[in-house]
Amino acid sequence: MSKKHEKEVLETYKQYLAYFLDNDMDGINSLVKFPITYIADGESKSLDAFPIKPKEMMESKQWDTTIDTNTYTHGVNSKKGHVISSGTRIRKDKAVIEKYTAFYGFTKTDEGWKMYAISSVILD
Repeated sequence: MSKKHEKEVLETYKQYLAYFLDNDMDGINSLVKFPITYIADGESKSLDAFPIKPKEMMESKQWDTTIDTNTYTHGVNSKKGHVISSGTRIRKDKAVIEKYTAFYGFTKTDEGWKMYAISSVILD
């Protein structure tokens, strides 16, 4: 695994996360290669719009922040990279909402690394 490509992919993921937490859909979309593949429960969809609206997700879950995060690359080369992230979403009162793990697929484009696939699992 190239350390240079690994660092670039993680930096792109961190920028995505910052945009997500700021509810910056233009920023998120700037890091996505459409159509994006969204792997849902039992199906995959090819979408021309990002499948999640951060503000709606945060409001519906009363999500304040995420703790116990663990993010790493799980395979990167000069053309493609995988990021795995997990954590615990909590409310302002520190009550646990859910534990999750997520997969993000990135591809190298002329404009830099772009997300092309996303999937998450809410753990029981």
